[in-house]
Amino acid sequence: MQRFSLELSDGFASVVEKYRKAKGLSRAALAEKAGLHQTYIGLLERGKRSPSLDTAQAIAKSLGRPLFRLIIEAEKIQMKR
Repeated sequence: MQRFSLELSDGFASVVEKYRKAKGLSRAALAEKAGLHQTYIGLLERGKRSPSLDTAQAIAKSLGRPLFRLIIEAEKIQMKR
């Protein structure tokens, strides 16, 4: 199976980082709100981890955004590359 140059999870990572910074949250603060470890948020934002749907939902909720909106933005980023 051919891998695209940018995976959806990479786009999702960019979107999470964008909204985290826009809300003025540190990685630790986002992790705490989402019930995750700050190291995981860092790995996710650097594209080293891909979240499960439940984890993605927890992150989206912590950012005050519906998960489907984050996914739509991630898809747009992926399609531009």
